[in-house]
Amino acid sequence: MATTQDGLLDRLRALAAVTGAVVSHLSAAVLWGFPLPKALENLTVVHLTSEPSKRAVRYKDVVGHQQTLEPEEIVAGAWVSCTSPLRTWFDLAGILSHDDLVIAGDFLLRRRNPLTTIVALDAFLAGKRGRPGYRRAMRARALMRPNTDSPKETELRMLLIRHGLPEPGVNVPIFDATGGWIQDPDLSYGQEKVAIQYDGGHHADPAQRRSDVFRDESARDAGWRVVVLTQRDLDPLASGMDPTAVTRVRAALAERGWTPEPRRSQRRTGLRPAPE
Repeated sequence: MATTQDGLLDRLRALAAVTGAVVSHLSAAVLWGFPLPKALENLTVVHLTSEPSKRAVRYKDVVGHQQTLEPEEIVAGAWVSCTSPLRTWFDLAGILSHDDLVIAGDFLLRRRNPLTTIVALDAFLAGKRGRPGYRRAMRARALMRPNTDSPKETELRMLLIRHGLPEPGVNVPIFDATGGWIQDPDLSYGQEKVAIQYDGGHHADPAQRRSDVFRDESARDAGWRVVVLTQRDLDPLASGMDPTAVTRVRAALAERGWTPEPRRSQRRTGLRPAPE
């Protein structure tokens, strides 16, 4: 990935020097490190934005855009200028699917080294009312949550909500009876004391595995039900079947006394925005 990004940067540097345009859209998203669908991660097409008074850039494998950018929406780097994280995310509203836009939005608000804040995000969106992409951005905003650690946390959270489960907390710390910190589970239900951990590929490392076992046993000793999930749990085994992640979390909640709301039948085609 580093080699790919270095090659992209060299190309962007050359194009920006010739055109004076600003790197934007998917190209800016790659520079900022936004999580993107695999089909879009290594695109050869470059996106450049010019002011409306200037002609859109026209080169082979270049998508030229014309749009007004506010001064705060442009970040000048050592080699190129690109759209700010907030502007880049807003431009992605016209490219990404709803779920992928929420994942990219959570990346903006991630727990470590966030690229913006909820306050700045909402102020930015207030100034985009009526602009192309505003409605899609606002639908995604209703489901974005701060303090995530990975795109998979967001994907799993939306999967659970879509299948009628209550919205879990994100990286909410667990403490023992003496007030000692145990862990920050990826997702959790405090009332039912159900903790959910998504283990990616790096959790196969022996040292990490030992740490995970200690982490989860400590939570269980404190009375928590711990559900550990992997990528296989997110994909349904067959068409029409609920993913294993949904069935396992639903069972864990039921064991702790949770019952689904009888008066609502959740539509699986959409997600329910949580209260602000």
